[in-house]
Amino acid sequence: MNMKKGQRVIIFSITIICLIGLLYTFKSFRFSTSQETSKLTGFPIWYEIEKSEASIAWFGYLIIIIFCSTLASLIFTHNKSIPKVYISYFIFPDHPDYNHSSTLSTKFFNKILAYFSLFTFISDLALQILYPGKLWSSFDSFHSLLELIIILYLTFGQFKFFIFFICMKYIILVNLLTITLKWPLDAIWFKMQDLMLDFALVIIFLRIYIRTYLYIKNQDSSQFPEGNDPQEEFNSNTKFSKFTNQIILLPIAAFVHMFGTIATLFVHPTGDMIFMLSHAVSFLMYTFYIYLDTHYTTNISNFKNIVLPYTPTWKLL
Repeated sequence: MNMKKGQRVIIFSITIICLIGLLYTFKSFRFSTSQETSKLTGFPIWYEIEKSEASIAWFGYLIIIIFCSTLASLIFTHNKSIPKVYISYFIFPDHPDYNHSSTLSTKFFNKILAYFSLFTFISDLALQILYPGKLWSSFDSFHSLLELIIILYLTFGQFKFFIFFICMKYIILVNLLTITLKWPLDAIWFKMQDLMLDFALVIIFLRIYIRTYLYIKNQDSSQFPEGNDPQEEFNSNTKFSKFTNQIILLPIAAFVHMFGTIATLFVHPTGDMIFMLSHAVSFLMYTFYIYLDTHYTTNISNFKNIVLPYTPTWKLL
């Protein structure tokens, strides 16, 4: 119990520090009195992205990287011949109704990550064509929607109907307010809700890593879920990795992603370049995570178990 309280204190402290830093970044954000207009579409935009030869080449390379990582993620997650020994499972040891046979394959989660990368690629491509504004926000809102789906799925451990209901309300509300609000409130609203999702994703991935690390560190054979022992499928071609090293990619990738979003609050075009770079790096990491999850098994236990922390609805952490 004391260990759990200690984890909550650490995560809460990190949350406060990050929120303070997040709010401080708005100090350097400058709003112009008049709103610019896109030369391509004629629609109002929040700011114009610099289009020098160097920046175009930079953005082009990064878009290609994001596209390639997205394609690889989709291929890995839709491979139907993944050996059983490589399949990971979510477990819920903190849940009051937990039993050792309660597991959930990570196949669906990996697919969500892959489609998260896909919608991010579409959003980033639209960003370079349309520039940040109301029109572009309709594309980016689907990127945020996938982020929300990941958060809700990992929080509740399954995709329930009310999650679908929440997501539908979210996408309608975000786009409705962004379209309705006037400059600069529309930009502030859209940026803040995006940052909140980015921040929440960092926290939930960090909690999963810490809880899984402690679970694996303290586990014994009696904690393994019931079922066939995947050791039976091991052969000379089986590839091994340290499982906790794989999971740590998730919070790091989410943090890099969040950092890139925060960078857009600074002076342009530096923030835009960091933003695109962060997307390329973070989604390469997500792709690498999916690759490890579908091509390697653990070398430190008999099962690839990822612990989803139990969070009652009346608790923040």
